[in-house]
Amino acid sequence: MNSSPVAPVPPSSKHALWQTRWDIDQVGNLAVHDSGLRVRLQDGCGVAENAAEVIESLVPKHGAHNAQAMVQRLVREGAQLIIDPYSRGWRG
Repeated sequence: MNSSPVAPVPPSSKHALWQTRWDIDQVGNLAVHDSGLRVRLQDGCGVAENAAEVIESLVPKHGAHNAQAMVQRLVREGAQLIIDPYSRGWRG
């Protein structure tokens, strides 16, 4: 029986190993995604330092209708990883 808190994802999935796209500095309260998005925790919530810049960079490939939702999801991911990176499968 698998007791891992992270559900296994087939390697071919676009969601496989999503945690590897983040650099986490818990002491510095910072998560940096490979898209360049910088997330910090503020009052227990994730806050992007450069959301507008990253949204602008995502629009050409993903469209304006998706870019903002993508950044919102990334902010949640970054906040989760700052709080407890190992519970979400991050291996640093």
